[in-house]
Amino acid sequence: MTLLVKAAREGQTIARVTPSTAGWQYVGFAAYRLSEGDVVYVYEKERESCIVVLTGTVDIEAGGEHWSGLGSRDSVFEDAAPYALYVPPGVKTTVRATRSAEVGVASAPAKGTLPVRLIEPAQMKRSTRGKSLNTRYICDILPQTE
Repeated sequence: MTLLVKAAREGQTIARVTPSTAGWQYVGFAAYRLSEGDVVYVYEKERESCIVVLTGTVDIEAGGEHWSGLGSRDSVFEDAAPYALYVPPGVKTTVRATRSAEVGVASAPAKGTLPVRLIEPAQMKRSTRGKSLNTRYICDILPQTE
């Protein structure tokens, strides 16, 4: 088994890794490339999800709530935190790009005791790693304490 996952150059799904395809127990991840007007549906019956607006701008509907105009980054390397949405198991979610966007969806098993919630950039703890051309900005989107 190889741990290398190559991104798809075309199509909406950039990459998709499930616990079964990776040989993992818990974590799954998918990344999507959306043109303006494109839609991605996220539904996990027994897994919680964290939808992260990597680049671009999207509208999201989940659990009877609607958020418009989430995201503003043109690159994941900008010195800015992303918008994210926590979605408990069993909640149907629609992500619609209002301009070209890339969206990441991380998932893990959960009991579903927490509500859907928007995680705004200002709420995220950020740290800087590296120096000069190797500088990276790390955002703790869903810390263990939450």
